[in-house]
Amino acid sequence: ALFLPLSLALPSSGFSFSCITPKSCTNFDTSLAAASTSLSRWQFLSSTVAMTAALVGAPESSLAAAAPASKATSVLVLGASGRTGMSVVTECLRREIKVISATRSGSDPFKVIKMDKTNYTPFPEGVDVKDAESVRRAIEAVNPSAVVFCASASKKGGNAEQVDFLGPKNVASVVGGRKLVLVSALAVTRPESQGYKMTNSMGGLVDGIMSYKLQGEDAVRKTTKNYAIIRPGVLVSGKGGGPIEVAQGDYQGGGLSRDELASLVVDAVVSPQSRFTVEVYRQKTRTALQKEFEGKGTFLAADATKDPFAGVKMD
Repeated sequence: ALFLPLSLALPSSGFSFSCITPKSCTNFDTSLAAASTSLSRWQFLSSTVAMTAALVGAPESSLAAAAPASKATSVLVLGASGRTGMSVVTECLRREIKVISATRSGSDPFKVIKMDKTNYTPFPEGVDVKDAESVRRAIEAVNPSAVVFCASASKKGGNAEQVDFLGPKNVASVVGGRKLVLVSALAVTRPESQGYKMTNSMGGLVDGIMSYKLQGEDAVRKTTKNYAIIRPGVLVSGKGGGPIEVAQGDYQGGGLSRDELASLVVDAVVSPQSRFTVEVYRQKTRTALQKEFEGKGTFLAADATKDPFAGVKMD
């Protein structure tokens, strides 16, 4: 199934399609403050939430068999109130990894959701990726082994320059030696591709978002050596849809579900591999970002029983 060029550039920017083929691309979704933290308050809240969690079972991910052995003791998810961020939190819980959700407003995105919250704690204060000091205080308070960046431009959160460029730059500057996993987008290095051109010129809060996402990636590469940059394909409806392909070179794209993306993000958290950039999509949906890119790129084995990033080339 081929995908519309625009869809190849939108997965983590606050936009999503529900599409399996070009004809079925519908439902285009435009779901487009620093605060001080107290360690004692955090510790109290962590223990309280753990003891009072409702044990009703978290939803299973479509890549349940794909999880390599976890080496992460805890994960801080930035932008946890978005759909991708919530999926990453849920996947961490499915793997019994302690996870802390952090949102700009300080609200708990799972407050009214019934699920097993044994290993879940919402950070009690707002964490704004536009403010490096806000992020630093949160990291120092919870001391996670890894940080996942899922934030992107939004009406309340800020424009593309503030969130998609300066956000990753700020987080990379305070993450220390912890692993940073950045959710970016396909085609950010392909300004001649139709997907890049259309997405980058949409105007408003997301104007220039592709160029800003690339600047965010570059800032991470320059600032920290312990990172993984995930460039997902278009996010489609449903759960699983076949083997996932991990590629390098920004030549190919395709589609995958948000659950599949979340599983790959957590795979990157726990993988011993680091300092890499990859594109991810369902193998059967592989589509060249530009006509001349047909067949080009480095492809890793789509083996759901192993670390999907084994053999990846470092940046």
